[in-house]
Amino acid sequence: MVHSNRQSPEVPPPPPPPPPTHDASADIAYAVHSLNDPNLRVVTPEPHPNPTADIDWSFPDTQPGILAAIAAGADTIWANTPLFAHHPLTTTSLPPSTKLIANPPKVVDLVDDKAFTNKLLQHHGFSIPKSWLLEGDSKRSIERLSQLIYDLPYPVIVKPTRGRGSEGVKLIDGFVSMLDTLDELFETHNVVLIEEFLEGEEGTVTVVPDGQGKFIALPIVQRFDQVSGLMPWNGHVPVTKNSRVLSVSKEDSWHRSAKTECEKAVELLKLTSVTRIDIRRKGEDGGKFYLFDVNPKPNLTGAGRPGRDDQDSLCAIAAREFGWEYASLVRKCIETAYPLEEACAIEPPEAVVGSLDNFTQCLPPTPLTPGYTAYPSTAQSERSPGSDNAQSGAFGMMVCH
Repeated sequence: MVHSNRQSPEVPPPPPPPPPTHDASADIAYAVHSLNDPNLRVVTPEPHPNPTADIDWSFPDTQPGILAAIAAGADTIWANTPLFAHHPLTTTSLPPSTKLIANPPKVVDLVDDKAFTNKLLQHHGFSIPKSWLLEGDSKRSIERLSQLIYDLPYPVIVKPTRGRGSEGVKLIDGFVSMLDTLDELFETHNVVLIEEFLEGEEGTVTVVPDGQGKFIALPIVQRFDQVSGLMPWNGHVPVTKNSRVLSVSKEDSWHRSAKTECEKAVELLKLTSVTRIDIRRKGEDGGKFYLFDVNPKPNLTGAGRPGRDDQDSLCAIAAREFGWEYASLVRKCIETAYPLEEACAIEPPEAVVGSLDNFTQCLPPTPLTPGYTAYPSTAQSERSPGSDNAQSGAFGMMVCH
């Protein structure tokens, strides 16, 4: 398992990242260990890891951390950390037989850009909330766009184009609050995404590869007890306290349609491993669901270690309803292992060129190149340094965070 432990010297300091997810890495590694499979061996930084000590179970996703895991016998790396095109996993010389458990780095780099993903999905006919994109580096851009901001259909959601979970996401109910929020966000982010507020039923769909080149959407997990219209970060409230699985027998046609859309979205985005997509209806009276967030590195905590009985992630909750206990879900993830060189060579889907009727680009005087071709470089300043945990494997496997 590898976890995030880096600061990039090439860009300004990013906003503070959420706490590292060493806990998820430890849960994963412990689950692999508990399988007692002679063909699976977990490599850990501690020879005899303590089940209650998170840090004992995973390596940092730095070059030294990755090389230490390989030297200890790992030949498969479970990257439980946000990947990107020039992550140390892609730039470190590793044995050609090394495998990766994670979505492809170049793909994740762009899919993590919510503006890129929304625009691409919308272009291909997926159900996406109406959105506006603001890009600027000073209050002048806000003043220039004051009329548009005034005319927005409040309440609306404001979020950075990159960020983990609910980091930086706010529900805004009026013009004055919007000005204050944008002024604050533009201090640390170059690009801000505004979306219409969806106030109906909220859920999340975990999508996993089926081993035959297609994908399976697991049962929907419904979310409730939102705070100011938004789900609280699971570091404050365990998802087991504000989530419940929806049995297939209780799904309506819109639930089934949303699951199908999520399967197709993962395929379009060229993702290859477990992915989670958040969905929500516009109103309380039912109707279609809209896809509002694609997470190519979902949280994968799960019950198993001592004191972790209430720490199932949304993915683990969905898997249990599907018939997979947490250890079985982990095994399914292992089955998605891909040769690292091939995973790093997978190119992301092409950006959509031009504007869309339902996606307004609001740009400063010097516009970006059409099709978001400028986003990969711009996004470097938006990306938090690695903040999650990961693990790779010896078949030997190690997890990195």
